[in-house]
Amino acid sequence: MKKGEPARMLDALTLKDVIFQFGRRIRKARFLNPHCLKNCFSLIVIQVFLTHPVTTHAQSETPSASSMTESSLTEVRSAFREPSFLKKGSGLRWQGVFFGVGFRHLHLSLGNGTEVVSNQPDQNGIGFMIGLLQEEYAYEYERQVSIIDSGKTTSFEQHSGTRIESIQNTFSFSWYPRLMRDLHGQLGAGLQGSRTGLSGEDSSAGIRSETAIQLSGGAVYFATQNLMLHLRISRSWDLALIRSGNRPMLESSLIRSLFLNYYYPL
Repeated sequence: MKKGEPARMLDALTLKDVIFQFGRRIRKARFLNPHCLKNCFSLIVIQVFLTHPVTTHAQSETPSASSMTESSLTEVRSAFREPSFLKKGSGLRWQGVFFGVGFRHLHLSLGNGTEVVSNQPDQNGIGFMIGLLQEEYAYEYERQVSIIDSGKTTSFEQHSGTRIESIQNTFSFSWYPRLMRDLHGQLGAGLQGSRTGLSGEDSSAGIRSETAIQLSGGAVYFATQNLMLHLRISRSWDLALIRSGNRPMLESSLIRSLFLNYYYPL
């Protein structure tokens, strides 16, 4: 056996093995008298207490909440700017301008009792609208250019023709109450000036300028931040007090329009 091997073997023995080997040697040496056993037991107890493993409590320092920097607690996220029309408020927008074109169904009533109806939006002219919107209220200008080919000769006083042409210019004030998130109602009133006449191959020249009052109602839906869909029904009546005693050529009109407006916030 090599010189270092006994020490390594002794280190490998556990405390239980040491005690067992010590007892065997005592029995072989015949140290079985009470005094010897008492001394051996005392030595074993001392050995146990001296070689009892000591428990060491270790604490690892963890960074406290106060020592953590603000940058380590902040999570960086990408965020988009909230559209202006989602901000709180009772109004539609704070301020903006809108303009667009409209497609219409027309119902015109002439002063001689003739009713002219056109349900072809692509063949009866076009409407144009521009307005300034502030909160729930708007100042609007509306121009309706109507050209209706009735297919038969229509007479009014000394004038006749197969086609009715009318241009209506209206300045109005409207209220847009909010119904839902992007849906709003519309109620308005305005003053209208119109020029109406009959034309055709065999027609005689005759254009009548008249004044009327207009009432309108409808709904507005913002499909996007800048696309404003406006469904409007407007009704106008000729003002009898402004006429110079003659029958109006355009006694009343009923126009159902769908406007495709572009909204530009200021």
